[in-house]
Amino acid sequence: MSTRVLPRPAPPRALPFRRTLVPVVVLAVLLAAFAPGSARRALAGPPAAAVVPAMVSAYGDTGGTLAVALTAQVERPDGLSGRALDARDMELSYVTADNGPAAVRPFPTASIVKLFVAEEVLHRVRTGQLSLEPRDWRLLQDMIRSSDDPAVSELWDRFGGTQMVRDVAARYGLKGTRPPADPTQWGETITTARDLARFLALLPTVAAPADATTLLVWMRTATPVAADGFDQRFGVFGTAPGRPAVKQGWMCCLGGNRHLHSVSVVGTRVVVLLSEVPRSVGYDRATAALTAAAAALPPPPTG
Repeated sequence: MSTRVLPRPAPPRALPFRRTLVPVVVLAVLLAAFAPGSARRALAGPPAAAVVPAMVSAYGDTGGTLAVALTAQVERPDGLSGRALDARDMELSYVTADNGPAAVRPFPTASIVKLFVAEEVLHRVRTGQLSLEPRDWRLLQDMIRSSDDPAVSELWDRFGGTQMVRDVAARYGLKGTRPPADPTQWGETITTARDLARFLALLPTVAAPADATTLLVWMRTATPVAADGFDQRFGVFGTAPGRPAVKQGWMCCLGGNRHLHSVSVVGTRVVVLLSEVPRSVGYDRATAALTAAAAALPPPPTG
């Protein structure tokens, strides 16, 4: 059965910036400093106490909710087996700055679930559970690079999408991630900012190195315009220097709201932005607000 995708209005033509006071925005900022080395250095810069208010102020008044999670990717220690790196057993030392419950607030993933689908398919191929044809590889790449919906719908139906979500959540220790209540609605998969930060942070250690590299390369070569014509250059994609590894998501109108998300890996820094705004807030305004929040994050150090 094909996955039904909620209809979307015409894509926005521009991403203007708006800076206003923020009365109803919920901000969750999760800062994780893992093992010493490049991951810890990636989080150097202004303290979270200074960064958080800047991002909140820049997001502006949308009448909605913003969740932000920042962390750093974990490096794979030499000589450890895959079992030793199992996320369910891995102890992560967090240095946090957040406003409590917002870090685990559930959001529908929209197209961000495509990261889970791609990682699980790559894992099944690596472990001999699947064999893919050249067309399947094109579907995976298009699903990530241009956020192609028919591609993920086909893979979701063929390979058991709800079980893929469960398997990824188990392997990465994602406590707030679960399949959609309606198994045909992949965009209604539930996750949290904290879970997405954990998933991207642990990707180099839980996934096979080649699979992690493949997924990050697809993210790093995201197309400016999505397969459905939506301009993907918002959030981190619209602000981060160089070629960040990004995945964008947008959906309307579950529960009368629009959902607009941007997740990325910039160097070794992981940035997660999840947002929900009332349907009355158009995509132009919603993308501008998310881009402004991302622009308020200082660039990672080059040294």
